[in-house]
Amino acid sequence: MRRPSLKRLALAAGLLFVGPVVVAHGRVWLDGAAPSESAGSPAQGRLVHGHPLPPTGPGHVTYSYLGASLGRQYVHGAVRDALLDAFAAVAAERPGRRFVVGETGHRRGGPFWPHRTHQNGLSADIFVPLRDGAGRPEGVATYPWNKLGYGLEFDAQGRRGDLTIDFDDLARLLSALDEKARSRGLRVQRIILAPEYVPLLLASPAGRALGPLSGAILRRQVWVRHDEHVHIDFALRARR
Repeated sequence: MRRPSLKRLALAAGLLFVGPVVVAHGRVWLDGAAPSESAGSPAQGRLVHGHPLPPTGPGHVTYSYLGASLGRQYVHGAVRDALLDAFAAVAAERPGRRFVVGETGHRRGGPFWPHRTHQNGLSADIFVPLRDGAGRPEGVATYPWNKLGYGLEFDAQGRRGDLTIDFDDLARLLSALDEKARSRGLRVQRIILAPEYVPLLLASPAGRALGPLSGAILRRQVWVRHDEHVHIDFALRARR
């Protein structure tokens, strides 16, 4: 049996990389405009007409083209629009800042392993924004060997090596999400972050201006430590 040539191996490697990129963008290109319907709760719900988040855009990038191509970044249409508006708004204020979007849910919602929630299209994971040792904006590195970013650990002060969580930019994003969500008929219902980070978030310049939104931040530890990402649950606002 002949061994595959280097040219064929390179072609196969290229296809493995390019394939998910094409499929991830294709999901967005082929997406329709049907309005979304959310039913149930984040822990037990479903979604009708979910819409995919673009893998890249002003102020954001996907955590994984493979994950996006497999359909793990679908949300309610209003959530998609609020997220994209908020990413772009913060990026315009903070040059160089680009948020890494984690997992959100399936197109039809429902159980979303290994998450306990993300079932009704109103949940999103966003990796924490970072600064390097020189103060430059950085994003969480997502690779298979660190569980696509979910396996990273930061200390009690939000540090990992020469990287530090930028709590001010995180607060800016939360504030922008609150504003953009309201304009889309949503509200920020719950924010989950490692409890030891909550005082650091609220002490940042933008954190001190969060106002009533700070009441949505969970103060207790949940089943998994949210140090490398923040989990956000939205809720549909009641129509008058």
